[in-house]
Amino acid sequence: MQGVAVGRAVDLTMINGYTKLIDELEKMFDIKGQLHPRDKWEIVYTDDEGDMMLVGDDPWPEFCNIVRRIFICSSQDVKKMRPGTRRPMSSMEDEVTVLSFDSAEN
Repeated sequence: MQGVAVGRAVDLTMINGYTKLIDELEKMFDIKGQLHPRDKWEIVYTDDEGDMMLVGDDPWPEFCNIVRRIFICSSQDVKKMRPGTRRPMSSMEDEVTVLSFDSAEN
């Protein structure tokens, strides 16, 4: 998975929480069981201002309103990120475009 940019879409209106989102991402990229332990991979996202944050940092409804893109990055790359970083250190990770009522219009 690492080193390959892949664009996919996920409709957050059909998902009701972070656990279901992680399950959907694992299914989408055929990596069952690799995202829940958070030891090898981290899920980060860019918000409506372009800032990058870890998935799970915000309450689910707020996340759904501000998320624009989701990235699956190696845990090592996330640790190397500095505050204010706009993209993962290696921008060639798996990428998911988020579809929701707000972001689909942008």
